[in-house]
Amino acid sequence: AMVHAIEAYTSHRLKNPLSDLLAREALSLLGANIAAVCAAGEGQPAGAEARGAMLLGSCYAGLAFANAPVAAVHALAYPLGSTFHVPHGLSNSLMLPHVLDFNARSEQATSLYAELAPIVCSRQLGECAASAAVAAGAFVDHFARLPAELGLPTTLREVGVAEADIGSLAANAMLQTRLLPNNPREVHLDDAERIYRAAL
Repeated sequence: AMVHAIEAYTSHRLKNPLSDLLAREALSLLGANIAAVCAAGEGQPAGAEARGAMLLGSCYAGLAFANAPVAAVHALAYPLGSTFHVPHGLSNSLMLPHVLDFNARSEQATSLYAELAPIVCSRQLGECAASAAVAAGAFVDHFARLPAELGLPTTLREVGVAEADIGSLAANAMLQTRLLPNNPREVHLDDAERIYRAAL
């Protein structure tokens, strides 16, 4: 759901004030509660408020990307699901840090990530105020650390992907022509290969 919010907010096509509002509120709710929910464990009565916030945040994120479509994270995650049967949320989690890093080299994405940074980077608020580039870097770093902090797999090798699979994964990702034009930075085949390789 966090990926839905981030990609809606940074979508190159159809981004609008309503999708922005929904995405920011979604990211606020999700970012503030995901650690508590994961720590509580499935079926635990503790954390009911946090779980409710996660549900509402997920709903807002869904409404956001219904108005401003998702992009390269999803485009590169889809082949992981179809080829290796990686669940949707996990495939997006595996690709998110690497696509953020790729996108952050564009001025448009840097500016937008800097706007989102204070929502999720409360520990680095000073950094977020320094400059757009520093704030965007803090944002990317946050999502590079988060999966490990939550106990999730952090590499493609952990879900069965090998170096030899990168070419076919990248080729399949490039077929996602509904999604790739929405990315704030254009993605070419060699970019997709580099992103997958970084995620290995």
